[in-house]
Amino acid sequence: MDINRRKLAMGLLTLPAVAAVGGCVSAAKPHKDKTFDRMALNQLSDQLEDRHTADILAPFILDAAFNMTPPTGRIQEASMVMAFAFGNRPNPEHDPNKLALPGPMNRALAQCCAAVWRKKRMPLYLQWEIARWMDSSEFSDIPRSDIISIEPYWDESGKLIYLSTDGVVQEIINKYFSGDPAIMGKAAIVGHRDHVKRCIMSCAARKVHGFAPRGISLPRWYDPQSDQPWTRRRDLYVLQDITAQLSMSAQANIAKAYPQG
Repeated sequence: MDINRRKLAMGLLTLPAVAAVGGCVSAAKPHKDKTFDRMALNQLSDQLEDRHTADILAPFILDAAFNMTPPTGRIQEASMVMAFAFGNRPNPEHDPNKLALPGPMNRALAQCCAAVWRKKRMPLYLQWEIARWMDSSEFSDIPRSDIISIEPYWDESGKLIYLSTDGVVQEIINKYFSGDPAIMGKAAIVGHRDHVKRCIMSCAARKVHGFAPRGISLPRWYDPQSDQPWTRRRDLYVLQDITAQLSMSAQANIAKAYPQG
């Protein structure tokens, strides 16, 4: 994996503590198996030999590892779409400092964005891999003025830097809403089925109210030819996403416990 891909992978695990203070654990629909919860809590307590700490940690662990269903909302409640790319394909030169090809997964995500827009016209803030697909004829009914592409950038040395999930949220807030999430309204969040919960968590951590659009079937298949190894198989990705969710919760808890550092 080249250095920029590695940075992107590690970007899954980073979220500024200041942004995370709001907490992340309640982003998804709670699962309701109280018997399982008690068993997990008791097991964790036994392993730690510390019931108090287990009581604190169990909700975070259960939410990250056993709560995969994102919150949903009505499309009519949203004032914008925010869409997050998932994987890509290598460019012909295999040059890490040139843009990758968007890949078929991001076409599927573009189709989801279009399905939302066709139910209610609103601005589409799309990570660039998704936005590139919107130039195709199948989306010709969507005005270009409604499509806002969130782009990666090149640093001073010419290295291509891809934005993390949180980086996309931050870019939208800062560049298009003057850093004020309060004026954004609600966002319909489009992403891969296994990624969208964390996308919503990242939005919530930056005080953006997001939800998966009800009635839109998000893709859950994986592209074995993706240039990002962690997005080629479900077992590889889900474990990484769980790790990222736990890291977000850990940073939020640290910031809450010690707001002055």
